[in-house]
Amino acid sequence: MNDMGGRSTDGQLLRHSGTPAAAVVGGSIVSFDEGLSFQDREDIYLSNLYAQLATRSAYKDGLVGNWFDYYKNKLRYLGWDSARPVSAGRAGQGLMVDSVSRQISRSFDERFSRQASQALGTLRRNPDALEVFERTSLLRDRGFFQVIPCTSKSSGRIEIGLYHKQFRTRRTVSRFLFWPIEDVVESSQEEMAVITFSTLHYATFREKVAAAVMSETVRHLHALEL
Repeated sequence: MNDMGGRSTDGQLLRHSGTPAAAVVGGSIVSFDEGLSFQDREDIYLSNLYAQLATRSAYKDGLVGNWFDYYKNKLRYLGWDSARPVSAGRAGQGLMVDSVSRQISRSFDERFSRQASQALGTLRRNPDALEVFERTSLLRDRGFFQVIPCTSKSSGRIEIGLYHKQFRTRRTVSRFLFWPIEDVVESSQEEMAVITFSTLHYATFREKVAAAVMSETVRHLHALEL
């Protein structure tokens, strides 16, 4: 990952002029509009990854009843607050990636749906990022992942469309996003919300979070060329 001074550390973040940037961050696909600074983007990457890693560890240890609630609580502590639930439509049939795109397009406005569809489509052309995303999202016969488009709201505040999907697989799988749902998924659940992220609040945790996740970024962070 590149820090604000341009020095190279582990991993990669995108900074594109004129197009949204996106990345696979563990089991999340994160994208941005042009109004967000590199610091804003890094704050979202690392706070999200921190919450994912904590939730995954607690889930594996049998400490988590509801994966999504635990994950949201970790994010809320870091400043992802003011959540407004959004109703998710039926997943439907066909490729999982198409189902997710349809659900996001029907439930979120164009600011979020355009970014999310572009980032999801890009994964097909990036096998390394796709492999990291699918491997990280799967845990035995269950899958958990997020699609997270982000837009600038005001100074120190970012509006985030959070789509979460969890599912149980019919059999042991290593790939799922570009496979027919009916071939892979036994049951699934989707939850969605629009969340306001306070970067001013998160700034008090920035160093702690960065230190906690930095050693993981090589395995969990892949840039998407849009």
